[in-house]
Amino acid sequence: MRIGARRISGAIAAAAFTGVAVAALATSAQAQPKSKSVKTEAEWIEFDATAKTVTVKIVKPGSGSAAKTLKKGKPAVFKVVPEGSVLKRTTVSINGRKGELTDIPAGKAVNVYWVPDAANEQERLARKIDVFLTGEELEERYGVE
Repeated sequence: MRIGARRISGAIAAAAFTGVAVAALATSAQAQPKSKSVKTEAEWIEFDATAKTVTVKIVKPGSGSAAKTLKKGKPAVFKVVPEGSVLKRTTVSINGRKGELTDIPAGKAVNVYWVPDAANEQERLARKIDVFLTGEELEERYGVE
């Protein structure tokens, strides 16, 4: 009888723990909703290290309600996190290789993946920036014809 009682009480404790864990996860998910990132095609203008922002000229705003604040042909400012863990900082990829915000020259075509800033919905936070090299740049860099 003792063994059966231990199994039952163990099962009850496991079920209670699972219920508490699920409730905690649901609460934290509600407290910090994740936004789907918006892909915006743009032309690079500048990176301001002091303000921790980048400015681009919008080519294609992207889709979704958040992208409606961007206008084709107009400049837009995105907040960036230039340093820190790869999970927190704004990552830069130049033709598929790791890069830095300071590596991007003015006039380059970029894709900015961003979300509305959690602290201020009127601002945008760039999570990732992809830079693509032109055919001439690829040829110069890699010697490919």
